[in-house]
Amino acid sequence: MLNEIVLREVLLTGRHRPTGATVHVVGGSELPTPAMLRISRYDDQAGFYLLYLDHEGVEMTDTWHETVEAAMAQATFEFEVEPLEWHEP
Repeated sequence: MLNEIVLREVLLTGRHRPTGATVHVVGGSELPTPAMLRISRYDDQAGFYLLYLDHEGVEMTDTWHETVEAAMAQATFEFEVEPLEWHEP
């Protein structure tokens, strides 16, 4: 089992409206807007994951990025999350 190392989190609020620039589909259905985003890495694996979590903290989907900055840029692209909004858990 891989060990998740959480690096950053942001709670999505009413000001974080989906830009529509990216659509996540699972099983043929578009996913609802997540409640929280988390940037994590796993053990010694390369890269970083941007995790999309529901209101209960359950992962809905994820995207892989080479750097933390790239994951943060994806969150800005999708939800207009500003860099200073992220916090360390």
